[in-house]
Amino acid sequence: MNETALRWLRHAIGLIGLVVIWEIGGRRVGDALLAPPSMVLPDFIAMFEDPALLATVAGSLRQMVAGYALALLAGVPVGIAMGRLRLLEVVLYPWLSMLIVTSIASLIPLFILAVGTGFQFRLLVVFVSAVFYVAMIAYEGARDVERRWLDVGRSFSATPLQRFRLIIVPALFPHLLTAARIGLGQALRGMVIAELFVIIGIGGLIHNAGQELSTARNFALLVLLMTIALVANELLRWAASRLAPWYEASRKVS
Repeated sequence: MNETALRWLRHAIGLIGLVVIWEIGGRRVGDALLAPPSMVLPDFIAMFEDPALLATVAGSLRQMVAGYALALLAGVPVGIAMGRLRLLEVVLYPWLSMLIVTSIASLIPLFILAVGTGFQFRLLVVFVSAVFYVAMIAYEGARDVERRWLDVGRSFSATPLQRFRLIIVPALFPHLLTAARIGLGQALRGMVIAELFVIIGIGGLIHNAGQELSTARNFALLVLLMTIALVANELLRWAASRLAPWYEASRKVS
C-alpha cells in the first residue's frame, strides 16, 4: 500500500470512529441538541437536490474565493518583504501582531459603516480574516531563510533576482503552502461570520437552521462546510505537488 492510500485509510478509520461516537451521543442526548448522523445524512443529501440552495452556496463561495485570492496577493508579498527588509519589519510587525489577534466580529460594525452590507462588505470581511495570517506565516518563512544559502548564491555571482527566484522562493515554499491552507480556513470562517451578520448565503442558511427544533439541518450545513474545506485543502496539496514536486519528495524523505 502506497503512502497516499495509507494516509486516506488512516483518515477513514478516524472519521468512522468519530461518526460512531457521534451517533451514540446523538441518540442519547436527542436531536434538539445533537442530531445523530443518521438524521443529518438525509438533510445533507437533500441539499444537493435543491437548486436554490446550491446557487446560494455557489454565491457564497464566489465571494469567499475572491477575498481569499486578494488576501494571498496582498499578504504573501507584504510578509516576504517584512522578513527580508528590516525597516518594514520594524514598521509593520507591531501592527500585524495586534491585528492578527483582533476578533473579526468586533470590526464588523466599522465595515458596515464603511462599505454597507453588500458584496464589498462580505469581500472585505473575508479578506481581513485571512490576510494577517497569510502575511505572518510568509514573514516567519522569509525571516528564517538561512544566510548561508544566500551566501552560496552570492559566491556564484547570482543577481538579487536570481537569489530570490532560485533560493528564497524554494526555501519559502513550505511556509507559503501553510499560509495558503491556514488562510483558506480563516477565509471560510470570515465568510460565515459576515453572512451571519446580514443573514445571507451559507451564513443565512445556518442562522435559519438554528431556529428549528432539530439540529439536523444545522449539522448538515456544518458538514457541508467541512467537506468544502477538505476538498479545497486537497486541491491546494495537489497544486503544490504540481508546482514543486521536490516538496512532496522532501517530506517523504524526512
